[in-house]
Amino acid sequence: MKFSYNFLQSFFKKKLPPPKELANLLMLHFFEVDGVEKVGSDFTLDIDVLPSRAGDCFSHIGIAREIAAFTGMDYKEPEVKIKEKGESIEERVSMDVRGACSRYTLRVIDDVEVASSPTYIQKRLKTCGIKPINNVVDIANYVMLETGQPLHAFDAEKLGGEKIIVRYAKKREKIVTLDEKRYELQDSILVIADELSPIGIAGIKGGIVPEVDKETKKIFLEAANFDPLTIRRGSRNLKLRTDASLRFEHGISAELTQIAINRAASMIADIAGGRVVKGLKDYYPEKEEEKTVSFDVGDVRKVLGTDVSLKEIERILRALGFRVQRNQENFSVTVPYFRTDVSIKEDIIEEIGRIYGYKNIDPCAPKKEIVPTEKDENFDIENSYKDLWKSFGFSETYNYSFINEELSIHFDRKKLIELEKPVSLEFKYLRPSLLPGLIRNLAENQKNYEKIRIFEMGSVFYSEGGEKYQKKRIAFVSSADDFYSAKGKINLFLDKFFTEQIFYVESDENTIFSKKRLAKIVFGSSNSRQEELGALGEISSKIKEEMRIKGSVVIAELDLEKIKKFRRKTKTYEQIFRFPPSTRDVAVLVPKKTPYAEVEGKIKKEGGKMLRRAFLFDVYEGKEIPEGMKNLAFRLLFQAKNKTISSFEVNKLQEKIIKSLDGVSGWKTRSNK
Repeated sequence: MKFSYNFLQSFFKKKLPPPKELANLLMLHFFEVDGVEKVGSDFTLDIDVLPSRAGDCFSHIGIAREIAAFTGMDYKEPEVKIKEKGESIEERVSMDVRGACSRYTLRVIDDVEVASSPTYIQKRLKTCGIKPINNVVDIANYVMLETGQPLHAFDAEKLGGEKIIVRYAKKREKIVTLDEKRYELQDSILVIADELSPIGIAGIKGGIVPEVDKETKKIFLEAANFDPLTIRRGSRNLKLRTDASLRFEHGISAELTQIAINRAASMIADIAGGRVVKGLKDYYPEKEEEKTVSFDVGDVRKVLGTDVSLKEIERILRALGFRVQRNQENFSVTVPYFRTDVSIKEDIIEEIGRIYGYKNIDPCAPKKEIVPTEKDENFDIENSYKDLWKSFGFSETYNYSFINEELSIHFDRKKLIELEKPVSLEFKYLRPSLLPGLIRNLAENQKNYEKIRIFEMGSVFYSEGGEKYQKKRIAFVSSADDFYSAKGKINLFLDKFFTEQIFYVESDENTIFSKKRLAKIVFGSSNSRQEELGALGEISSKIKEEMRIKGSVVIAELDLEKIKKFRRKTKTYEQIFRFPPSTRDVAVLVPKKTPYAEVEGKIKKEGGKMLRRAFLFDVYEGKEIPEGMKNLAFRLLFQAKNKTISSFEVNKLQEKIIKSLDGVSGWKTRSNK
């Protein structure tokens, strides 16, 4: 932001340090100066003011106040004297403020003589990058540069009625601004209007209709405080950024409006011969309350690590505009209206340190003992889960916690949580599942890779019974695995961390999965306490078509909170089996709807302790298989801890298993020995 050296000098009786020296002093006290440039008889100081200091340092008075604080020079703000004449403002104009405006202040000035501004005003405006127009407009801009409060003047005789309205624009309402550009407005944009139409885009730019020109005799002068977010959105929507919008969108104090409007009215009366009508209109429903912050000299010493004298603390704070009360070593400080960035004692102490000079604070080692943070068991558990999936060849991803309308149709709409104000249509709903994001990742990466394995651990959100829930889950998608290899990886994952017996139950409920290949994953040793842990299956053909996904893709999602709840909390070890195993294969014909877990459970029950493992390695349905049936092939591994198991013993156990399977109605076995 550009500042005029001569403008800053006008607040001081003594000569300021030369421009470059002044720039160096500002940088010592945390103001980045991007350059100093000579402009005629003046100098431009291009100061990069931090957003937190917009409330006071987007103004020449604010920078002058800072200079006074760190140089010890006295500065003086301009005196404002207004001589009001004529009828009351109540007889001339009314106001109606309808939204996004915390304060709106209005004055009426008659008999103005519009002409060129005095030379000093024109020069200072040019130095700051503002083109002079005429005395009334220039004074409004000059006071904005001086105080940080934007103002605007309307030609009162060009308005449609004697009422000023602050409202949101009607959809597709149009306005032509002072630079003769036409804008179509949305209903989220705040406008200043008369009784007929908009006369200005609030906080951004005035309209051309009530423009102040050489024929103007009567003006309405406004100073307002608009909602920063509304102005920022409006400015971005219209792609129109101005000196006024810059200040409003960063946030300034509502207390400034009356100070600035009185200063401008006084200057218009003196320079343009205006007659200020008695009184002012001031909409200010919720007055800003003064903030008081208490601290003691020990707090200053603790934060800064050095001793600053009581006298110096008081001097610094008074120079910065704070009101100070001191009782021995205790301070009670009232924050001035323009310091919108100060609210706690640490903010006050930072100001003391900044003006005292950080270069004057000697570095010292911390005196407090450094204690290691407490171990976060939950963090370690989740990392161990991630490490295992990475060892399976999966890459971890991080996605946004939102889905769009297109993907939302694959979920129960009653359970979806819709955002009130999504930043885009892609972020309309909170995600009820991790899978949509992962599926999108896979679809994008298939352009470059054939085999993709990715997983994500994160939160999902849903509504149920009027309550909103947030749950942690882990999910994966893979184009490099089939259903059974993916199932094997899930089993390895759960066997490592889980205590419960896992079953896979066929299902066709979830539309994001293919109904032809979907299994619910449940756990529990009895039907009465079984709970659903997640689901494993292939992606639905509809989603594959929508997202142009090639080949077979297996997907799964597990409830992480249930896994943590029932996880194995202690490590158990057993002696490695020294004796060799024996394997046998068993195939059994069963009805299509029979869960493989039911068959596996019966095999394990009959196999006893010597049956170490029984896993499904093939499912077949074809012409050679009777209609309505499927062939499940299991590999059985027999092994004993204390001896080499004989073929006779293995065959005997296998026969027992076969007999048990054949004893179930509708099942038929075949085996190899």
